[in-house]
Amino acid sequence: PNADNLAAARNAARYQKPGAMLRFLGLGLLDVLGGLAGRAPRLVPLAAEPGTVAVVTTPDSADGDAALGKSGEWQAEVAARSALRLTMSRPGRVASRVRCPLLVVVADQDTTALAGPAIRAARRAPGAELLRLPGGHYAPFLEAHEEAAAAEVEFLRRVLLGEPGSARPAVAVAAEAPRGTS
Repeated sequence: PNADNLAAARNAARYQKPGAMLRFLGLGLLDVLGGLAGRAPRLVPLAAEPGTVAVVTTPDSADGDAALGKSGEWQAEVAARSALRLTMSRPGRVASRVRCPLLVVVADQDTTALAGPAIRAARRAPGAELLRLPGGHYAPFLEAHEEAAAAEVEFLRRVLLGEPGSARPAVAVAAEAPRGTS
């Protein structure tokens, strides 16, 4: 999860060219004004190569098509105005207020939704469980899919159906050993 969009945006800026960042900001501001005037959103690609106006240009963003399907199969664009607003969102800061069961799945080498803020948010949420996977942003959908899916199904069975845990119990956050990215 992206627990700190401000930190993620600062990190993402390392992978973008200044001119493209300025063009993105300009499009976002025009889109905000257009929205106030009732105009349709100005769409920008969700992911692209550095130098392109897009929401994400981090190295692991290129795996999106492999993980989610070719962008022609779904609209891989978002309103530029929404990306500007999202940048200031920091949901991990209020994780201590979460009162429902929570499984946080983190990819340790994620350059899009940083692992550190998500791990800290999981530690703040009472009763949260943390699953750390090796790999980048899309690891839970690609190379670590089996492990992620098995943990998610086991979590849902325990929480929703009251089934006892499997032979591989979910790890409580407090017991999770750090891997150096938190």
